Amino acid sequence: MNPSDSYGAMEVQYIRRHHKHQPRDNQCTSALVKHIKAPVQLVWSLVRRFDQPQKYKPFVSRCIVKGDLGIGSVREVNVKSGLPATTSTERLELLDDEEHILGIKIVGGDHRLKVYTTFLCFST
Repeated sequence: MNPSDSYGAMEVQYIRRHHKHQPRDNQCTSALVKHIKAPVQLVWSLVRRFDQPQKYKPFVSRCIVKGDLGIGSVREVNVKSGLPATTSTERLELLDDEEHILGIKIVGGDHRLKVYTTFLCFST
C-alpha cells in the first residue's frame, strides 16, 4: 500500500522520517496514523511511560520492568484474555522526549511475532 493513498502529506513525511525499515520479499510493514484531539504533552506523558503501557493500552493487564527504564530495559507484559497472546517481552529501543518518539522491539512472548518493532511518534 502506498502511504500517500490514505494519509496527508505531513503524515507521509513524518512516517518516512522515522520508519526506515525496508521490508524484504518475505516481510511486511505497516503504519497507522491516528489523530488525537489532545495536547501533545498530555498524550506523550502517558505514552512515554515504558513501565505503564496499561495507561493507554486497555488490553494490558500487568507490566513488570527489568532495568532502570533507560534504553535497553525490558518489560514483561501480560495481556488480557481474548487476544492471540497472553504474554509479551519487549525492549525499549528509543525514547526521545524532545521529538516525542518511543521505540519498542518485541523480543519474546507466546505469540507468532518473529521480528516486530513499533515506533510511536507525535507531532503538533
